[in-house]
Amino acid sequence: MSVVLKAEKREQLGSSASRKIKRAGRIPAVIYSQKGNVNLSLDGREFEVEYFKGITLTTIIELEIGGKKTKVIAHKVELDPVSDRPVHIDFLNCEDSKIIRAKPRLVFTNQDKSPGLKKGGFLHIVLRKVELLCDNEKSIPEKIDIDVGSLQVTQKIRAKDLNLPAGVKLSDKSNFLIASIIGRGKAEEEAAAVPAAGAAPVAGAPAAGGAATPAAGAAAAPGAKADDKKPAAKK
Repeated sequence: MSVVLKAEKREQLGSSASRKIKRAGRIPAVIYSQKGNVNLSLDGREFEVEYFKGITLTTIIELEIGGKKTKVIAHKVELDPVSDRPVHIDFLNCEDSKIIRAKPRLVFTNQDKSPGLKKGGFLHIVLRKVELLCDNEKSIPEKIDIDVGSLQVTQKIRAKDLNLPAGVKLSDKSNFLIASIIGRGKAEEEAAAVPAAGAAPVAGAPAAGGAATPAAGAAAAPGAKADDKKPAAKK
């Protein structure tokens, strides 16, 4: 799957030129290439249509510049902090090398079946995308599914746990952390609610198998009868 977008080269660079481009409804961009970088701009609406489909970082885009098409893939999309709309794009030239870099999204499946999540744990997601090296356009995955259905509290998902399709490998060779199940499970919560062995009973709390006992020195309740008689007055 590829997308064709028209682009125009831009000669003027800098923040002032970028603001002028944005006011015209266009997005400044750059193509990083071994043959030399190319600064350009795209129609903002046309790019946003593809970007909000959620597949931009895994889609080959053919940029038509002056009647000539160049195959690229979006490497980084800078967003406006308020509107979340694209304000700058970094493209990688796909014609430089047979290897294509792509950043598919990670999808965590079977969360409803995870024992750790059922016990009150929380899925802490460290990464939502990973950079892959793909042999060709057809090998680029749109997403990577990660099954968390068997995970317990404290268990982690690392790079080595990813199930990657043929012709694809991670650009980072380290076994980096992707996600983990954190938080206390139900069994831990129940254990925390039981007093430690040998702990002193709280004043007024019921003794094991009996009624509550008054704290030392506490006054008897009004109307209560004392077990011992008052001592007789001395003659």
